[in-house]
Amino acid sequence: PEENVKVSESGLSNIESIRELRGMGYRGFLIGETFMATEDPGRKAAEFIKKLEI
Repeated sequence: PEENVKVSESGLSNIESIRELRGMGYRGFLIGETFMATEDPGRKAAEFIKKLEI
């Protein structure tokens, strides 16, 4: 149903995958390892989000 929020499974690691899923109606994304595998997860998440907004 349209009123349901679609959330993707984890394993996402790149902007293009997020954009593709957004085009299919997904609005939630489980991303963990991509950020946690870095020295500064907060910074990595902020960079990822900034690229996504472009």
